[in-house]
Amino acid sequence: MFLNMKRAKLLALGMAICFLLIHILMFNVFLQCNVVPMARFNIFSIAFYLSMLFVVHKGWLPFYTYAVYTEVAAHMTLAVILTGWESGFQVTLIGMNVLAFYAEYTGRVLKLKFLPVLPLSIVGMFLYLWSCVYLHYHPAPYALPEIAELRLSLLWGIIVFVVCIFILQLMVIIAHTSQEKLGYQLSHDQLTGLPNRYYLSKKFETLRKNDKTYWIAISDIDDFKKINDNYGHDCGDYILKTVGEILSSKGVKCSRWGGEEYMFAEEQSETIPDEFSFLDSLRRDIASYPFIYDGKNIGVTMTFGLALSSGRDDIEAVIRDADAKLYEGKHRGKNIVVDANNSLEEQKS
Repeated sequence: MFLNMKRAKLLALGMAICFLLIHILMFNVFLQCNVVPMARFNIFSIAFYLSMLFVVHKGWLPFYTYAVYTEVAAHMTLAVILTGWESGFQVTLIGMNVLAFYAEYTGRVLKLKFLPVLPLSIVGMFLYLWSCVYLHYHPAPYALPEIAELRLSLLWGIIVFVVCIFILQLMVIIAHTSQEKLGYQLSHDQLTGLPNRYYLSKKFETLRKNDKTYWIAISDIDDFKKINDNYGHDCGDYILKTVGEILSSKGVKCSRWGGEEYMFAEEQSETIPDEFSFLDSLRRDIASYPFIYDGKNIGVTMTFGLALSSGRDDIEAVIRDADAKLYEGKHRGKNIVVDANNSLEEQKS
């Protein structure tokens, strides 16, 4: 949803432009403050980020990541050594670590040849600590005006906080979205999009805890093997998906039990006052539905087995009862609904 090559290149391009503008600003600051070595270094940095625009255009994102981190680390180290700790250049590496790890994550998702950025971050940490120790024993040769130090510290603080907040918030959204997607894939059948056995296992736990009367119905597509044999498995997939849509069309969640079997597992409620009539209406809908595949009309019917909990039965017993009613319906001629009261059997359409 969030990551693709186009978006990755757009983000890298935006970063390169921002860094380019920052170094143009830094060139002017250092020139005005007579810090000649850093002014010269920023001329190199400006040329460097102009070349990075081409690198991004070509899609060389791993090289871009390593090169940018190296340039920032070098710029930070030299700027701190020359102008002192108070200028705040050292905090830029904190933001760069966040960006570098996000770049590695992007590269892995896009299956790019991305080397781990952890060694770069360790080097960056070493440079950060080494600069601090070095300045303790070797005072900086250049002193920026106090107002310049304040403004630079504020600038770097704002940039680093914005980068960290943006990337971390983005990672939270990506992680949450991925978790929801994984949960959906775990609990839903890929072909039909219906809830699967994993979902039903959770539903069974809920039915057990609520201690209310519930009903379970297991349905099976009649002679499904013949459909696969006569029309092919692609046609069978079409039938399975379409049947699932019909069974879910009346507001009650239907799950795929396995193969060509589907299941309802619901508490008794006013929404469905008569489970048998509800299932029989679905049976009629399927029997009358115009299944057409490759220009051929295909007759499809289903048999349903319905069982109610008595309040004492465990849910496995109710499932076995519904399954037994299903197979009883198969032996009776199929395309019927069978429940505990055999007199309720409807005439076949």
